[in-house]
Amino acid sequence: MNIMFSLYAIIWIIVLPRLVLLLNSMDQRCQMDTTQLEGLTQPGDIIIGVLLPLHLDKVYQKVDYTERPPRTTCTMFHFENYQQLQSIIFAVEEINSNPNILSNLTLGFQAYDSCDVLRQDLQGTLELLSGNRKSIPNYRCFLEVPLSAVIGPSVSTHSILVAHILGLYRYPQISHFSTSPVLTDRTKFPSFFRTISSDVFQSRGLAQLVLHFGWTWVGLLAVDNDYGQQGIQLVKQELVTAKACVAFSENIITSQSDHNAPHIVKVIKRSTAKVVVVFSPAINLLPILDEMLKQNITEKIFVASEAWSTSSLFSKGRFSELLTGTIGLAFYSGTILEFGEFLNNIHPYSTLGSQWVKLFWEEAFNCKFMDENFTGTLETFITACTGMEDLRSIKNSFNDVSSLRATYNVYTAVYVITTALEDLKSCEDGEGPFPLKKCANIFGFKPWQLLHYMKNVRVKLSNGRELYFDQNGDPPAVYDIVNWQLSPEGAVQHVKVGGYDTTASHNQVFTINSSALLWATDNQLVSSSTDIKQNTVR
Repeated sequence: MNIMFSLYAIIWIIVLPRLVLLLNSMDQRCQMDTTQLEGLTQPGDIIIGVLLPLHLDKVYQKVDYTERPPRTTCTMFHFENYQQLQSIIFAVEEINSNPNILSNLTLGFQAYDSCDVLRQDLQGTLELLSGNRKSIPNYRCFLEVPLSAVIGPSVSTHSILVAHILGLYRYPQISHFSTSPVLTDRTKFPSFFRTISSDVFQSRGLAQLVLHFGWTWVGLLAVDNDYGQQGIQLVKQELVTAKACVAFSENIITSQSDHNAPHIVKVIKRSTAKVVVVFSPAINLLPILDEMLKQNITEKIFVASEAWSTSSLFSKGRFSELLTGTIGLAFYSGTILEFGEFLNNIHPYSTLGSQWVKLFWEEAFNCKFMDENFTGTLETFITACTGMEDLRSIKNSFNDVSSLRATYNVYTAVYVITTALEDLKSCEDGEGPFPLKKCANIFGFKPWQLLHYMKNVRVKLSNGRELYFDQNGDPPAVYDIVNWQLSPEGAVQHVKVGGYDTTASHNQVFTINSSALLWATDNQLVSSSTDIKQNTVR
């Protein structure tokens, strides 16, 4: 009886995994019913997962659930985020061509466009875990090609939910843009890291920036998610502790197509506060600024969080009068050698991910590809794309590498993962960190084994600094202070006027060059206690 039972057990152990794959290929009921994501895969011996929002918005469709909800329609293809994807491709090419890094191994990646939609970040995570463009819970289709780590998501709320999933399996996750202090909790998020600092430090810096100029009567505006709500509350605490007063505190409602803009702008217009601290991504702030232009509201000074302080979305001339004089914190910048040439050499017919390259190409050159999928007619002001257009002839936020911030954080994330993999590979048996001083096998390591090396990684940055993680997965907090100024050509430029460095000596943590500042109004100290003419919110 025991022999028969053991025989059956062995048969099931061997047969069951193959049966799952067979049933999955034959019957759609064996996989989760999800919409198709736009993805890009480069094969390799080891895979890095990537979740990036190449689009920043979506079509807001009414859903009453009397029929199947429509597939998400993504809008607003973003050049800066596409540049971030290219930095990953560039970094992987650098690593694979360097015989001194992961020798005899190739690094690959699997990337998804989340469209800044929570559901798509979660779906992308499940597909990365399954490894086969299908969501099969608790099953990985390609055991011989390990998933090393996941880069992203960008939005803190999305990272929190993804971290709950990846943390179950101890897969390392490293975000370049999620700054919520909630993610510092190691008991809830044991495998989360980031190449950008927690908002605990940013909020203190923003409050210090406000107090530095003597602004004691300010308005607060924040997006209605974890990033905005936690960040603005920390700013408010710092301001109130310093005896400053809050004129109003409003939320940008992302679930509404107008983002609550008419109400918010009405409050800003009625308030005597001339300074508004804004904790929001750029895309969510856009409807508010549009509404301010409609109502002709100027002479307000914005204090910007890092999520929009250097955004190219507002670089167009129509916002120049509104935003000139804005001051805020920004990611520290870095340089990537030869990256500019790499960007200018992408081509719609030869570059990896042609569907995204063509989309970028059409936006950059205001043309349309007349391929087999084109069924319409060209508008009179749009020409046909030939593929012979020269990227060097134009300058935009895609091929501008003069001050890489979020893109440099993404590039750094690839090298953090690679350094951890190299440390794991270089381990010698008898000196390893695992039981009996054993090492992990680079060809079949477990997620928790790579996690050990991620915690201890150190990466040299282009500015000479070293990136490392504290016990919570956070790097040292270093920011630039930027001021929005008009260039001679009439474009908005983000000029570095100081820094906020928590690793510096006491009197160098907060530095600012006041002589380099330019304001929209001659009197920037216009939001003091003498302006208080309404009830204070504390």
